[in-house]
Amino acid sequence: MSKSRPRIAAIGGFMEYFEPIMGPDSRRDRNAHLDHTIERLGTVAELHNLGLLVDAADEARLTEAVSRLSPDVLLVVPTMATPPGPMVRILEAAPKAPVVIACAHGLEDIDAGYGMAELCRHSANVGASMVESLLRRRGREPVTLVGFLSDPGFHERLQLAARAAATARRLDGLRIARLGVPMPGYDHVGLDAGEAEASSMELVDIPLDRWEARFAAVSSDAIDAFIAGLPQRAAAGTQWQRDADLERAARLAVALADLAAEENVDCGSLTCRGPFGVGLDGGAIGCLATTAMTSIGIPFSATGDLVTAVAMFIGRSLGGATLYCELDAIDRARDAFLVANTGEGDWDWVPENGYSVIRPARDHSGRDVPGVVLQHDLRPGPATMVAATLDRTHSERLTLLAMQGGIGKPARTSLKITQAWFQTARRPAATAMEHWIGAGATHHGALSAGHLAEAVGWVGRFARLPTRIVADD
Repeated sequence: MSKSRPRIAAIGGFMEYFEPIMGPDSRRDRNAHLDHTIERLGTVAELHNLGLLVDAADEARLTEAVSRLSPDVLLVVPTMATPPGPMVRILEAAPKAPVVIACAHGLEDIDAGYGMAELCRHSANVGASMVESLLRRRGREPVTLVGFLSDPGFHERLQLAARAAATARRLDGLRIARLGVPMPGYDHVGLDAGEAEASSMELVDIPLDRWEARFAAVSSDAIDAFIAGLPQRAAAGTQWQRDADLERAARLAVALADLAAEENVDCGSLTCRGPFGVGLDGGAIGCLATTAMTSIGIPFSATGDLVTAVAMFIGRSLGGATLYCELDAIDRARDAFLVANTGEGDWDWVPENGYSVIRPARDHSGRDVPGVVLQHDLRPGPATMVAATLDRTHSERLTLLAMQGGIGKPARTSLKITQAWFQTARRPAATAMEHWIGAGATHHGALSAGHLAEAVGWVGRFARLPTRIVADD
């Protein structure tokens, strides 16, 4: 499927049997209901409104249209009671596309004049129940949302459900690049080919000799072009100074971008503190390279942490920004975590007029390593820690975790890397951390923009990955 805008096919449900009761304008009215339900989805997707399913001719037309479109997401809008047999037969023309059912209500007040025509016309609850029950009988689990058309929150949830469905569709066959095995002792964060396949994903293992050749082939012109393009790549106002460290880091960034495009990967991990990074002739640590990839929607973690690369992919697809980080110390008075990392970032997390800098890596910890690290503010507001873990007490497939909260005012410590205050929805923070660890989380996570716990649950449902929502209120 597309890595940019997912393709959604929307179909309205209708029951011709009740048309004489509802009156001659019923098809026009129910078409308007369909239009109103999906009107905001065009901002997040390539939307195809296929119209109402009324009769056998429509079933044939819609089946052909769905087969031809090969949509990433199927959206069913039962505008009233909807016989599920024909609808589900149409959906079978795109067997891998997740199904979202939008049970939208236009009527909000039931007065004394409410009669049989109104009962038939405003029977979306009946239609949604009919379609979901048959889908489940056929072994296909949808997500149904119920709400009022006048409620902006319903439309926001529908947009998020569409993104969740599209994200889950991409997880089927997700291509995960591995540039180096995990750091010694980090046996809890990697994936081998069989473990990836068990979750319907594909490991793309990059041999060291191929990576060395790719890195060596980067020209000085390509390095110059990358650095010249930093004002467009990085957050507005990002500060940096061109020196040997930046040039080495830029070479790594160009090589990683070229390789990712060549292999058509969706996410990955670069183990840069070894032969795939600082051990290269003229090499560097990978913070600039992984940040540049994450900021264009192909997130990369460090240390061979492939499970968190998957979490970053999910978090960024849903929220638009994600940070590879840890839940470090707890500030007891704030009842909040200081989240930090070793120099990675996502420039789409930076608030307007926020602080953002690229500096030599040696300035970060005192360890003399080549390359650069990043430090930037995170936009205050809703946030969710997203993680993936291989918990064989639960499943052979990856388990998804989500913990909602919010980003506070920018953290100002002596650390020279990206950092922020993250306060969980349920507190105290120590209890939230206890639940997070108890859910099987690894020590890294993907701090992502927005309240995404419900959407992570939808992704898990569509992708058949177990999900645990942690420390929510």
